[in-house]
Amino acid sequence: MIRGEIGRRGQAITIWVIIAIALIGSMILFFSIERPGVEIDIGEGNEFFPSRFIEKCARDAVNDAVDLMLPHGGFVDDKNSIMYNGINISYLCLNKGNYGPCVSQHPSLLNDLKEEVIRNSEERIGVCFDLLKEEVESRWGTITIGEMNNEIDFAFNRIFLTINRKIVIEKQGNTERFDKFDIEIINSLYDLALIGNEISSEEAKYCYFEYVGYNVLHQRFDIEKTTVNEGTKIYSIKDKETEKEMNLAIRGCAIPAGL
Repeated sequence: MIRGEIGRRGQAITIWVIIAIALIGSMILFFSIERPGVEIDIGEGNEFFPSRFIEKCARDAVNDAVDLMLPHGGFVDDKNSIMYNGINISYLCLNKGNYGPCVSQHPSLLNDLKEEVIRNSEERIGVCFDLLKEEVESRWGTITIGEMNNEIDFAFNRIFLTINRKIVIEKQGNTERFDKFDIEIINSLYDLALIGNEISSEEAKYCYFEYVGYNVLHQRFDIEKTTVNEGTKIYSIKDKETEKEMNLAIRGCAIPAGL
């Protein structure tokens, strides 16, 4: 009897130990999960750096927006596009008829891309401020956030984001004010878009772009061309330094089938 009771007690203790380990593991997993794409880091203890968090969060938002745009030719929901390898790719230069050269669909390509970056990152950047508000209030502070207006500019291997938004943070008797956030982002969208613009221009003039020679002269980039149905050409431009790749579609000077 004594051995039986000891055995049952041992089994019970073993079961409770297993349950305790499982609970601890679940808690560790729960607290280690972060919101997708966002990392809260505005300082610990008495340190408080809201601008640092907004800069990192917004930088990630813009980079993710560009990663979304590039496979589609820069425009995610462009009506003038063709499905290729499961991806809608924008026509930067298009003539739906035959023989005639293509016509640029984005004469102000860089300005159009700026607007597209803003459109595809704005909601995510807004979430950055929502998370900042939650964090400030969790630290017994108060925060007032005004309307947001974002601006984008380009340079070689850079995107410059300006977030115009007034913020007032009050915490432990201290007040901190922000009117805007200027953020520099390393990204090769501009470089790839310049090449895309050149391809579009050459195709409109000559129905041809000498991509092999371009690759020789500009070894940072690798351009490939694939001819698909109905005279459409797909150009893929890869930045070998950053591994970023932009696709674009061209259709012009098409010759009808059978001729």
